[in-house]
Amino acid sequence: MESRKRDMELLSNSMAAYAHIRANPESFGLYFVLGVCFGLVLTLCLLVLRLSCQPPARPPPRHRDLSEEEDEEDEDEEEDE
Repeated sequence: MESRKRDMELLSNSMAAYAHIRANPESFGLYFVLGVCFGLVLTLCLLVLRLSCQPPARPPPRHRDLSEEEDEEDEDEEEDE
């Protein structure tokens, strides 16, 4: 019996909310836009926090100059011939 009462409460609350939205579409639009803006601002704040709390990246290890390696390979090929 308790579950039937809860179901009826949910149905009547849903119908009341629908009737209120139907009567005041401007307020519904305003609340919807406010919710979207709040979500975007919250997402932006969380991204800024995540980026600012990351440890600094290590610089990549230095590699030898590629032109020097190519010159050495050319010299090796000439010696082999």
